[in-house]
Amino acid sequence: MKKKGIFLMAAIAAFSGVCMLAGCSQNADNVKGTEGNLQTSSSSNENRSDNSNADRDSEDNKKDSANADGKVKVIRADEIFTGDSGDLDKDIQLVDIRSSDKYIGWKNEQGIGGHIAGAVDFPASWFSYGISDENMDMEFKRRHLDKEKKTVLYDDGEVSEDDYSLFEKAGFGQLYVLAGGIDKFAEKNKEKLERLEGYQRYVSPQWVEDLVNGKTPEGYSGKKYRIVEIYLPSEKDDYTATGHIKGAVALNADDINHIPGPRDVREYESIPIQKQLTFWNLPQDQDIKRILEGAGIDIDTTVILYGSEKATTAANRAAFVMDYAGVKDIRLLNGGKPLWVAQNRELEKESPSVEKVDFGTEVPQNPEIRFDYEKELKLIEDKGAVIASVRSFDEYLSKKSGYTYIDRAGEIKNSRFAYAGSDPYAMEDYRNIDNTMFNYKLIEERWKLWGITGDKLVSFHCGTGWRASETYYIAKALGWKDVGVYVGGWYEWTKKQDAPVMKPGLPEDAPENTPQEYFYKK
Repeated sequence: MKKKGIFLMAAIAAFSGVCMLAGCSQNADNVKGTEGNLQTSSSSNENRSDNSNADRDSEDNKKDSANADGKVKVIRADEIFTGDSGDLDKDIQLVDIRSSDKYIGWKNEQGIGGHIAGAVDFPASWFSYGISDENMDMEFKRRHLDKEKKTVLYDDGEVSEDDYSLFEKAGFGQLYVLAGGIDKFAEKNKEKLERLEGYQRYVSPQWVEDLVNGKTPEGYSGKKYRIVEIYLPSEKDDYTATGHIKGAVALNADDINHIPGPRDVREYESIPIQKQLTFWNLPQDQDIKRILEGAGIDIDTTVILYGSEKATTAANRAAFVMDYAGVKDIRLLNGGKPLWVAQNRELEKESPSVEKVDFGTEVPQNPEIRFDYEKELKLIEDKGAVIASVRSFDEYLSKKSGYTYIDRAGEIKNSRFAYAGSDPYAMEDYRNIDNTMFNYKLIEERWKLWGITGDKLVSFHCGTGWRASETYYIAKALGWKDVGVYVGGWYEWTKKQDAPVMKPGLPEDAPENTPQEYFYKK
């Protein structure tokens, strides 16, 4: 793993409201400090019998003494998983300080994948991102981390004193580290490891770099692959000006993701309604096929998609389009181009030559994941289904349409709030500091609160289906089987006469008055 740059700028883009990365100090695998310097008697802890309360009291006194001297306090696994059920002690918060890819399921050097049950992710590398104390505290709150609560950190092996001190300086008072880390824990507690079911959908920068360098990373079948940079029209020069991942081809989001329409609502007055209904929807099937073939993608190609911070949602939308078409193996670079650049990985400016291919079958192969107006209409009163609104809270409350080309605010009847971000072009609720996917367990908990669960048919929608595509991809990674995107979204809904809408404001059975949202201070 390469070292990152000396500094990582973290800023909030006015257009999107999400943290953008431009470089940082070290990556999650290299911010270890000096291994083996912990002040601990963990070896004797593991070999001694637990039958002696006197021994246990003695060990606790040693830990307290070490902490008084400013040294690291160590705790054993059997001290945090208690009771007959063996669950994590409710008075303890467990924090995984490794990189996000390991937390969601990718294997470490010892072949251990996933995280310890009950742990929340907070990579130590995030402290090097130049985030203000106020915004860093916001990240702790997003994960329900309480600085006054007993906190246990863990790494692959031992936690370094350097990493320990980062959390100590951040204000965590009762701070411990798990003896031996997840490697030692897994020797006797494999049943307490968890991972995202579809974690292989989200690949790390190291995974992609290994692929480019001719290696066979975990989960790669060895078939031909294509790396694709999805860019917004405003970013058309970035592909060659700032560079791209080696071998990556460029696709304009306005070509692959939708049929673009006028952005000024006044221009729609002279356009026939049938033509209006084609705008912002998917391209024609034959056009999707042509674009994929021109990019060298067939049904069996392993496709890795990425984009800038702003284009991360666009990359997710492209993934949905390719899924609809029938591409079997689609991956997203977790963290996108921002994380790649932050880790000082190489970019090239030369465009690769691409040979056109035959897609291999007709498009679409998966039409059922694309919900149309008639299907969405039926779901409104379907007790076995849920309409999930991936929109800002103000959009959901019908306070504003959010778009310059949608003339009225409102929401589809019986929609449930599914979180999104601060505005129609942001997805802070689904992103970490480094642009990787937010904690999937917390996402699922927020959805469950609003009745959005995997045992139902779930229809995600937003304004025109881009944000909904990002949540669709997360739901698929969670293992949800019956999910799709209402591609027309609120834009199409406003074009249909008598389309049923919600009463403005919160529904009477809303589970929360204020969402669990934390947006960076600019």
